Amino acid sequence: PLPPAAPHLFATVNAALSAVGDCHAILVTGESGSGKTEATRGILRFLARRHGGTDPVRERLVQSTPVLEAFGNAHTRQNTNSSRFGKFIEVHLSPDGQLTGATLKPYMLETSRVAGRLPKGEKTYHVFYLLRAAVSASATSDAGTFGSSLWAALSENQEWQETVEACEAL
Repeated sequence: PLPPAAPHLFATVNAALSAVGDCHAILVTGESGSGKTEATRGILRFLARRHGGTDPVRERLVQSTPVLEAFGNAHTRQNTNSSRFGKFIEVHLSPDGQLTGATLKPYMLETSRVAGRLPKGEKTYHVFYLLRAAVSASATSDAGTFGSSLWAALSENQEWQETVEACEAL
């Protein structure tokens, strides 16, 4: 017989919030490439939008994801968007369940996979590759226009734009 289907992410969040008490926790774990980053992103989006409407605090929380990924995730052999650090995200809710804020506490930085000589097929933080691509694209410029062509190359990169927009929202 087939095993029972895994619970839906949003149903898991609702079950945690429906439990008795004031403090609830959801632990997102798994092997490399199993979807922890995507699950966390989905949980935050769900919490931010489950009561409908828009709110600057909730939107800022949702928009923080590209910044966290640009400065904290890297390409590995198993996963193109692998977190290089653990995160403890404390979400603050009002008595009626509205998202009012969040605190992110990074821990366990994998310095061996970020600095120094990396294994074949692994890269460091995404932000460095975005900058390098822009420098390469503008390298043909003369010295007088290098800065403007660098920013022009960056402004054409969708991932860079998402990161900048997220920084501005924060």
